[in-house]
Amino acid sequence: MRCSKCILSDTVPEISFNDKKVCNYCSENFPPYFPEGDEKLSRFLQENIREGTNADCLVGLSGGKDSTYALVKLKEEFNMRVEAFTYVHEGSASFSIENAKNTCKKLNIKHHIVSLDKQTHLKTFNGFFKAWLKAPSPTTAAMTCVACKHLHILGLEIAEKRNIPMIVWSATPFEEPPFLAIKRYTDGKKLKQVSNTKSSILLLKEMLKTKEFPATFINNFNICINGCLAVNPEATYLKRKFPKVIPVLFFHYHNWEPKLIKEYIKAKVDWKFPDDKEDWHSDCLFHYFKEYMFISMYGTSYLEAFLSNQIRYGIISKEEALLKIEESKLTNSTGILNALETLNLKHLKSEINTSIFNT
Repeated sequence: MRCSKCILSDTVPEISFNDKKVCNYCSENFPPYFPEGDEKLSRFLQENIREGTNADCLVGLSGGKDSTYALVKLKEEFNMRVEAFTYVHEGSASFSIENAKNTCKKLNIKHHIVSLDKQTHLKTFNGFFKAWLKAPSPTTAAMTCVACKHLHILGLEIAEKRNIPMIVWSATPFEEPPFLAIKRYTDGKKLKQVSNTKSSILLLKEMLKTKEFPATFINNFNICINGCLAVNPEATYLKRKFPKVIPVLFFHYHNWEPKLIKEYIKAKVDWKFPDDKEDWHSDCLFHYFKEYMFISMYGTSYLEAFLSNQIRYGIISKEEALLKIEESKLTNSTGILNALETLNLKHLKSEINTSIFNT
């Protein structure tokens, strides 16, 4: 059964329905989203500009639509002196890297490209995904992307080294699914992070389930510890480690409107659309595995949660969302098989059952 308002099904953990078959996440209007407006963003930016710096802010630029939009708006309409950085790893899609490079070239913006050493990202993903195959759990699924959280650290290191006072991130609250191992809680106005203690307890429990999980964790100890501590741009660990660099969450101020965003960046910098019809997370090949893991465990996906969040705020209709889900079935099936080839993980092919994407 699906919610009568959004597209979440009764397989989602901790979901409940009222007598009108509306789920608790719709009743709570999850996630809370109250953008504070461009005027407040402009004032905040101006208050934190410092003299004698290389730039006013550093923008995390994946080459996807949201980060491209934030970069262009900050330079063209907020009149900020900007630099950009792109975190590149083995799963980075080529179209997004080219988008990032081309955008910076067109706008004459200094572009930093950073990576972890020696295929660390791929190795940690491979180890934790193998652990997940042995004992599926949301905690292990989350750990497959632990290396990716280093983009927060790598970006802050650039900002600190270049004496840039602010770093801008472009994730939106709509990306928050309600079925993570450690769900962020809401105070009615904003999503809040849970304590590191709870995270540590969950990690210790996972250590006991397979030999692959502790082996991957120990072999990549610094990557795993720092990745967990740097899980989001406003993490306490990051604020303490980089006290002179202020995080700015662009879409906590500026309203997120996906259709307008696409039109704007196509006109301004000739942004290229991905081959698949759904652009969200298409800049990362590992995303296909995340969809696979959560559909396997819960019968629902990150995309369904993302679209459901948008339905609640009138950004997309339920009919449009269901159409996108149907389109994603073929994209995911072929995408994960192509990703196995590209990432040289063909040895895992026999353990992947792509038919789950068609359920």
